[in-house]
Amino acid sequence: MLEIDKSEVDFLVTDAMADEAQVLMDELLPALDAEIGDLASDIDRVCFVACGSPLCAAQTTQILMERTCSVPVMSMSAADFAADVPFFVSERTLVVAISDSGTTGEVVDAVEAAKAKGARTLAMVQRDGTPVGEAAEFTLVYRGGSIWTLHLITLYHLAGQIIRAHGGSDEIETILGQLPRVPELLRAQVRDVEDASRELGLSASRHRMIYTVAGGNLVPLGYKEGVITMLEFTRTHGAALNAAEFRHGPLEVVEAGVPYVVMVPTDSARETTLRTLRFIQRHTDEVFVFDAADHSGDLHPALAPIALFTSLEFFYYYLSIAKDHNPDDRRYYGGKAEY
Repeated sequence: MLEIDKSEVDFLVTDAMADEAQVLMDELLPALDAEIGDLASDIDRVCFVACGSPLCAAQTTQILMERTCSVPVMSMSAADFAADVPFFVSERTLVVAISDSGTTGEVVDAVEAAKAKGARTLAMVQRDGTPVGEAAEFTLVYRGGSIWTLHLITLYHLAGQIIRAHGGSDEIETILGQLPRVPELLRAQVRDVEDASRELGLSASRHRMIYTVAGGNLVPLGYKEGVITMLEFTRTHGAALNAAEFRHGPLEVVEAGVPYVVMVPTDSARETTLRTLRFIQRHTDEVFVFDAADHSGDLHPALAPIALFTSLEFFYYYLSIAKDHNPDDRRYYGGKAEY
C-alpha cells in the first residue's frame, strides 16, 4: 500500500471542513442575501449549470426543490447549456453557475449565454477574480476546499430563499433549521468514521471494477463518487446505477465475485434501494454498504447527501492508496493531454 501524507493530498475531507462550513453559514451566506436582495422574488424558474462534482450537487438541490416547491428547476451540464440554451430561459430565470476553480470554460460560456437571454446570473466560486465570478451578475466566493459540503449548504440555502419567496413550506423550514448542525456533524465524522471506511476501502481495492448503486437523493452522490471520484482518483473501472431502475437491465450481471458499492438513502427511495441491496446480497458477497441512516441521525432526509459524504471520501481515498495510486496523480486531466 502506498505510504503518503494524506494532508498533502487534494482531499475533500480535512480538519478545516467544519470550520469552512461554519464561516460560510455565519458570514458568507448572510452577505450574499444582502447583496442579492429581492432576487428570489423576481424570478420564477431556476437553472443550475456546472460540470463534474458541482453538477452533482446541483442535481441534488434540484431533487430538494422538486420535492418541496412548485418553482420549475433543472440542472444541466454547462457545456450542454451553452450549446443549446433552453427555450424557457428569460429575464425571470435565475441561472446559478458553479465552478470551484472559477476558470471552467464551459461554465463561463454558460453564464454568457444566459446573460444573452436576459437571465439573472449567480456564480459560486472558491476565490476572487475568476472568469466565472466576473462574468456573473452576483458572485459568492466560498473560500474553502470541501466543495461538496460547501456547494450543498449554499445551494440548499439559496433554494430555501427561493421557496420562501414563492409560498414557503414547513419542510423547507425544517431543513434550513437543521443546516446549522452540519459543522458539528462534520467534526464528529472526521474524528469517528475513518477506520470503518479504511477497512472497506482496503477490502474493495482487490477489484479492478466496481458498480455503484444509489437511490433517491443519493443518486447524484452515487455518480459523483462512483464515477467521478472512483474513475479519476482511484482509476477503478465502474458505473453508477439508479436503484429505482436496477431491475431493468443491471440485475442480469449480478453474480458471485462481482463487486458493488450500495448507497442507501433515508428518503422515500429507501425501501426501493434496500430491495436492490437484498437482491445483490443474495448473489454476491462483494458488497460495500453505506447507509445514510448510520450517519445522519435524526436529520431530515434531504441532508443525507451531506451526512454520508465523509465516509465515502475516506473509502475512496483508501481504495486508491491500497492500489498504490496517489489520488493526485493524473494522466490526462488538467491539461496534461489534448482533449
